[in-house]
Amino acid sequence: MEISANNLTTLFTGFDTIFQKGFEAAPSYYDKLCSIVPSSTGQTIYPWLGRTTGFREWVGDRVLQALEAHAYTIVNKTFEDTVGIERERIEDDQYGVYTPVIEQLGWDAKTHPDQLIFGMMKAAVNGSPVTIGKITIPVPTCYDGNNLYYASHPMGGPQGESSAANATTFSNINTSGSGSYWFLVDAARPIKPFIFQKRREYAVTRMNTATDEAVFSQRLFRYGVDVRCNAGVGLWQLTYASNTDLSNPANYASAVAALRSIKSDAGVPFGAWNGPPTTRFLVVPPSLEEVARQLLHGTFGAGGGAYYAAGGTTPAAIPAANIYLNDATLIVSEWLA
Repeated sequence: MEISANNLTTLFTGFDTIFQKGFEAAPSYYDKLCSIVPSSTGQTIYPWLGRTTGFREWVGDRVLQALEAHAYTIVNKTFEDTVGIERERIEDDQYGVYTPVIEQLGWDAKTHPDQLIFGMMKAAVNGSPVTIGKITIPVPTCYDGNNLYYASHPMGGPQGESSAANATTFSNINTSGSGSYWFLVDAARPIKPFIFQKRREYAVTRMNTATDEAVFSQRLFRYGVDVRCNAGVGLWQLTYASNTDLSNPANYASAVAALRSIKSDAGVPFGAWNGPPTTRFLVVPPSLEEVARQLLHGTFGAGGGAYYAAGGTTPAAIPAANIYLNDATLIVSEWLA
């Protein structure tokens, strides 16, 4: 191919189509689990996290529900993903070898928010930063200053002040097991357990002119995508982590009960896990996919008794109906591996 402005424009327009194909094909879950919040500055403060509202009988003047406010801040970061395309490949009509790479860029862009969210969950249960690919994700803290998954989140002291010494504490993690962690996420509310903050959309940039500096010095055209965003914690009261044996349905039931037991600053039930199954998520790493599918999609659960087959002498288990059938939506994330 002749290196001309028209030919380069046509070629890179084709790359845009290939990028979009990869973007649309990639699986992504962050928009189901997160409150997606636009940002207009370098960082955004969330003063309403930690506030709890509720109805009262209207006697006298209205009462402002001025419970404790927290200055929780998410700082935006800039991320990029770029490839170089050799001039000689274009000249020799071998630019098709870059098709899978450009498509992968689209896939990367679509799954990048998931990488941040699930990486944050993994860092929280590990208690230390995790590196996924080329991104290091720190241990996330909540508006109360504690780890996302923590055994003693304070709630409901005097006048709802969760920083008070005698505030009630609630746990959203069970560390008594020895297996991989799995998670419950309730995403039914407008304010969800995670926040994806977006300062600038994912955008493709082409460096596709023959006079570009990199073409002159390195014989490379460039094609990349960048974004300015970050992830943080919304309401910790809507997610729970456990490393107990998920093949035992009792452990799933215990986690759901613990999540439902959390109360607000006002001392009333927070109301987690009360929405439809499409807003309740069981999130697992690939190593727990089989047991998670058995829990949520198996018609029968553990044995409910025993019987003797005709002419048999060995009792066989009577399958019991699975009471957790379709109780939640399953998400298997490789970012938790």
